[in-house]
Amino acid sequence: MKNKKILAVSLIVAGVLCLVFGLFVLWLSSSKTQNSQTVKLCLYPNTSTEQVEKMLKDKGVIDRGFAYSLFVKVFCESGKMRSGYYEIAPKTKQAELAKMLSRGLQTPVKLVIGKVRTYDEFAEKVSSQLMISKQDLLLSIENLEYDLFDNVIPDTYQVYWNTASDKLLQRLKTESDRWWNARASAVEKTGLNRHEIVVLASIVEEETNKNDEKPTIAGVYINRLHRDMLLQADPTVRYAVGDFTIKRIMYKHLQTDSPYNTYMYKGLPPSAICLPEQSSLLAVLNYQKHDYIFFCAKEDFSGYHNFASTPDQHYANANKYQAALNKMGIK
Repeated sequence: MKNKKILAVSLIVAGVLCLVFGLFVLWLSSSKTQNSQTVKLCLYPNTSTEQVEKMLKDKGVIDRGFAYSLFVKVFCESGKMRSGYYEIAPKTKQAELAKMLSRGLQTPVKLVIGKVRTYDEFAEKVSSQLMISKQDLLLSIENLEYDLFDNVIPDTYQVYWNTASDKLLQRLKTESDRWWNARASAVEKTGLNRHEIVVLASIVEEETNKNDEKPTIAGVYINRLHRDMLLQADPTVRYAVGDFTIKRIMYKHLQTDSPYNTYMYKGLPPSAICLPEQSSLLAVLNYQKHDYIFFCAKEDFSGYHNFASTPDQHYANANKYQAALNKMGIK
């Protein structure tokens, strides 16, 4: 009889313990973060689990963090969290949070690449959006066996925040190759190669921000190339001088001896004078066929241009623009 009582008590105690343990496991597995809005977290290499836990507490993601700490011990053996960019949604299970941070299950970021004039400016803009340092990116660019601007298409790319510089450049080249391969027939029709198209597009890019006018301007330069004329593109002179703020090209600027000075040297410059937007690349690929060989800014400062087929027409247009500049006191 006594043994039966002991057995009954033991079973009850075991049952209670199992129930308590079950409730604990249920609580543990269902524990969620406290943030009511998405929290963004950037982790650099060699960030310890303790440092991350403090960051999460400071951001109001976890409170005492008992459940989170327990799951970290399960998922993270190294004591270091994986670097990367993470977005923590409201009421995320703490088990999922610990797994995400310890295993590097990142959220991709949007890398926006637009027009830039120099490699330095390119590296500056990219490094401001990713973990890559400007210096590391410039070093990787320096080690490339190809021209960077010939192999980057301005666009918005989904990448991981901690992507290495060499892998990023390879990704951009792959995307660029895909873009150009899809337009191989258009490239062939221009009679130019990829490098020449990019260089000409960079001049078009610097000439106007009016996308509807770009194919017309591209057509002017194509006509001048076909006629073996000097391109006489003002943006190339600014590039040769090294001053992009010049508003009015003067005689002294035209005397700058540089292969980029298209008032002095025939043909296209050696390389692009900026990284052109897709609209400028497409303008060259689909340049407008016409008889214009001159253009100058309109005297109303609208950003558009007057086009001409003869020197007399061009001089008349240029005189109107010069008079407007003089009236505004622009030198």
